[in-house]
Amino acid sequence: MATNTVASLEAAEGPSFSETVVFVNLSEHGARLITRRRWPVGKRVVVSDSLLNYRTTAEVVYCAPHSPRRFAVGVKFN
Repeated sequence: MATNTVASLEAAEGPSFSETVVFVNLSEHGARLITRRRWPVGKRVVVSDSLLNYRTTAEVVYCAPHSPRRFAVGVKFN
């Protein structure tokens, strides 16, 4: 499902880092997000949206340049 919903992406473990991201596509299995930073493949993350009362863990499966200062990140929900 295509969407432009804003959510939060944070590291599940290690140094705490949180970022506001945009969902580009969302399915029951995962999502494509637009971020400001590069997220390493295999990184465990938490995706949340307080408006929808949604929070789940996921794994980064790809991270590719999207525009000069943005990255497209694919996550697989656990």
